Amino acid sequence: MELSSENKFEALKIRFLDQVELLHRLTMIDLRIFSGFITLQLALGAWLTTQQNMLFTLKFGLGVIDFGLAFVAYALLRNNTLRRKEVVGTVVNCATALKYKEPGYYLDGEEPLDSKSKLRLWKGYYNFGILITLVGIYLILLFG
Repeated sequence: MELSSENKFEALKIRFLDQVELLHRLTMIDLRIFSGFITLQLALGAWLTTQQNMLFTLKFGLGVIDFGLAFVAYALLRNNTLRRKEVVGTVVNCATALKYKEPGYYLDGEEPLDSKSKLRLWKGYYNFGILITLVGIYLILLFG
């Protein structure tokens, strides 16, 4: 079944808008995962500083649980980053098909409609935050 030019345009437009919305949602999910993890770390750290003479096994168990939470947060953020790269690739393909990247197609002169940009991922910053809070909790467990 061959689509008409109008149907092809509508299909591209729908796909483009769908993928842009997915990027937005992935960003919101990342922020929720990270802020939830940081909130939990701050609450745990505050609680640990109030505890005196905690048994080693309890400290060790809390450390294992905290490491598990950190690993899950890292894994979720990593998978979202991989998915984001796929979605960005689809958005770029749609923009190319819609000739957003073709100089002079939409704008007079030699400029394309889409500006040149690069993928800016937050994964490294999230991972740094996870690592720092994990180290902080372990320092409280060891020396608190």
